[in-house]
Amino acid sequence: MSTIQSNFVGMTIMQRLKVTGQYEAFKEAYKKNKAAAVKMLEALNLDQKSIEGFLKSKF
Repeated sequence: MSTIQSNFVGMTIMQRLKVTGQYEAFKEAYKKNKAAAVKMLEALNLDQKSIEGFLKSKF
């Protein structure tokens, strides 16, 4: 696990996306390719339940 990933503890999903510089890329992927967006969230060490809930929310 990288140093950044080990520091994800206690961070929200939005914070994880922003800290890793993936927020804008995630927004684009969410609009155009949901599978790519899910892969990005999985790379942030999120479980499936968290990913599903986040995708249903209005981030």
